[in-house]
Amino acid sequence: MKFAKFKTKYIVALNELKKELLSKYPDKAKRVERIVDTLVHKAYTLKRHSLVDFIHTLHLACREFEELCKLMPSPKEVDELFEK
Repeated sequence: MKFAKFKTKYIVALNELKKELLSKYPDKAKRVERIVDTLVHKAYTLKRHSLVDFIHTLHLACREFEELCKLMPSPKEVDELFEK
């Protein structure tokens, strides 16, 4: 998978999940927006050397909203990103 496709996939998925989280947790709207906006920014600026930072931030976000865990990239996806 190319980085552009990976980034696009995650930005779209995060924005869709943001809607779901906002409807499920209306009392935590600011928290949802801050976390998802941070992840979208990290996905947008993602490079090979920053992939571990993106995955770690996603892991930490999963502690707050477990619904984000379904977005964790598989080992296969990560391997494909490092193929030339």
